[in-house]
Amino acid sequence: MDVIEWLETLRKQGMKLGLENTSELLSRLDNPQNNFPSIHVAGSNGKGTICSILANTFSLNRIKTGLFSSPHLCNTEERIRINGIQITELEFSLLIKKLYSVCELEPRITPTFYEATFIAAMIHFSSSKIDRAIIETGLGGRLDATRLVIADCCILTKISLEHTEILGNTLLEIAMEKSAIAREGVPLISMWIDDENIRKKIKESVSSPELIEWYIPPPNQNFVDEAVGLANLALSRLNFTMNCENAVKATLWPGRMQKIEYSETLNILLDCAHNPSGISRAIDEISKSHNDIEHIVFGCTKQSNLDRFLKPVINYVKSSKIERIILTEPQGGRTESESTEKLFKILSSNLPDVKFHEEPSPFDAIEKGVFLTKKGTLLCIGSLYLIGNILTILELDSSDSMNILSL
Repeated sequence: MDVIEWLETLRKQGMKLGLENTSELLSRLDNPQNNFPSIHVAGSNGKGTICSILANTFSLNRIKTGLFSSPHLCNTEERIRINGIQITELEFSLLIKKLYSVCELEPRITPTFYEATFIAAMIHFSSSKIDRAIIETGLGGRLDATRLVIADCCILTKISLEHTEILGNTLLEIAMEKSAIAREGVPLISMWIDDENIRKKIKESVSSPELIEWYIPPPNQNFVDEAVGLANLALSRLNFTMNCENAVKATLWPGRMQKIEYSETLNILLDCAHNPSGISRAIDEISKSHNDIEHIVFGCTKQSNLDRFLKPVINYVKSSKIERIILTEPQGGRTESESTEKLFKILSSNLPDVKFHEEPSPFDAIEKGVFLTKKGTLLCIGSLYLIGNILTILELDSSDSMNILSL
């Protein structure tokens, strides 16, 4: 069997929380995750931003650094980077071949797609003799495969209601799952949470009170500034004298507030959000920093509360000069897309003065958006899968385009 085809079959496994299979497979591979220290990051929003900035901070200071992140935008190889550069297709194929060989040992083990990519990253980081890894959790924390890394610092970003069918129906339950990445004797840097009961639960995740440090952001701070604040606290607790300021300038995190110069007169702004809190923060930042947006390309995956997810978009459009919204359906993702018909029904009833176009194909949607806009900025926002579709359509999905460190 072709090993990449085998990897693709693992998508059918869906999502499966638990450490048993991953732990056993890593053991069969001589526990590569134990050969380097890691900073482990969990949370609902901003994980990718802080991970990319932290990884680049170490790389710029000549510390060979591996970054494992998920999900990917265009290519699976994006999940595994060293010093900002993603793994090659050949390297990735060889890693999956090695993983497949130990999966076939008795008793046979079939990992999930996510577990397979995580294990591949650990093999690659170990064989490449990195000095340190930055590890982003996939879902939750307590039972996420990444919990198996040896962390010398843990970071908890902003928490919001997400994946409630798996993580719990309240912020308290979700906070308990995510803060469970904390290790015995290891510092936990956490975004401040106003709710005292939730703070108490997070404190209980560390082995002693002095190990937790709260980051209290100033009012109206954006994602990047929050990430820098958390990251600098983590570096300080690890006794590094460096900070993240230079790394911020050198970090290019594809699909997150990414501005593309499409022509002399037209820019395309890309941003993705997967929950109500994330899209609310993104829209708030966009409204403050971009005043030349008249048209939006929008598409999302199914939401547990679609009305709540769309509310920030509706409020933004009402208070801006948006003339048209092109609705589309993200392709190729693990989660089913919301139909343009359903989006139109909700959005048009709240925005009677806006013109809508339904283009289920992202290719047709971006083509329509470019045709209608001509000059100014075209905003493309919604699911991560949609942003990945658009980057592929714009031919910005190569390994060079996905390099997150600009030297």
